[in-house]
Amino acid sequence: MISIDIPGDKDANIRRFLDTAKLPFPSGQDTTGAICKLYGVESTPTSVFITRDGRVVKAHVGAYATPEDFKRDITALLAS
Repeated sequence: MISIDIPGDKDANIRRFLDTAKLPFPSGQDTTGAICKLYGVESTPTSVFITRDGRVVKAHVGAYATPEDFKRDITALLAS
């Protein structure tokens, strides 16, 4: 699992979010927009679930309402 910041995100905003969120996974920047284009990301937040072989199996646009909603998606995808 990784977090990707999209082009146009300001460095200060990114740092503030990362300091607050304390994500348990790495974060990087898509400075050229290539990753967004590859996976069809047009707005944030967007969660894209990708298999090890690079196949997109789910995309969730918008924030998850609760951590349990996110966990439910992860659990269902891992079971499939």
